[in-house]
Parts: sequence; C-alpha cells; structure tokens
Amino acid sequence: MNTVQRLRFGRYVETLRKSRGKSLRETAKAIKVSPQYYSEVEKGRSSTFTAERLKLLSQFLLLNEEESHTLYDVAAQSRTSNDVVTPQDCADYMLSNSYVIDALRLSMETGAGEKEWRVLLDELRARKG
Repeated sequence: MNTVQRLRFGRYVETLRKSRGKSLRETAKAIKVSPQYYSEVEKGRSSTFTAERLKLLSQFLLLNEEESHTLYDVAAQSRTSNDVVTPQDCADYMLSNSYVIDALRLSMETGAGEKEWRVLLDELRARKG
C-alpha cells in the first residue's frame, strides 16, 4: 500500500472528524470499528475503511456531497497499486447497476469522448435541479 496516500487519507479523515468536534471514540463507535483501529487509520498505519464504513462516516460527520466524494476519492487513492483505483461509492453503484458498466464499455468501443459525456452530464444535472 502506498504509505503516503494512506497517511493522506488518515489526515483527511482526522481533519474532518475534528472539524465536526467529534471524538475519536464516538466516531469509531459510529462506524463500527474499535477506537484502536480508527486511530491506526488516522495515523496512516492501517488501510482505509470498507465502503459501508465510509458511508457511515460520511453520514455521521454530516458531510456534504463534495466532502463525501473527496472522502471516497482519497480512500480509493490510498489502496494498493494492485487495486483498481475507483472511488468505492462509484464501484458499488457500478456493481449494482450493470447498465453503467455497459455504458462505459460502449463508450470505450465507440470512442466517445468528453464532448459526449458532457452532454450526458448536463442532462443529468438538469434533472437533479
């Protein structure tokens, strides 16, 4: 595992926790890990949390959408070089919605680029409001 990225993740999580005025113990309890393990993650000595724990952490700390996405992104970057670096929330969504994988593969096969994806993104954003 990339120690620098793991440490970056730990520091990011620690900063979020402290900015919300949460103790290490209460945060660990909220995401269902031991305080010792949580501390090891913050210090960069242990790997990142599972997808479920990242979700619980995001909810417990009341992260906004941007903070949640950054949490998932930094967690993905801290994984080993053998892992696919996909943010866990996106990986979970892709796995539970096979049409997303189909769309990605079709995009690759047809050579769809940023222009085509921007059209889709703009349409989805318009629906979101």
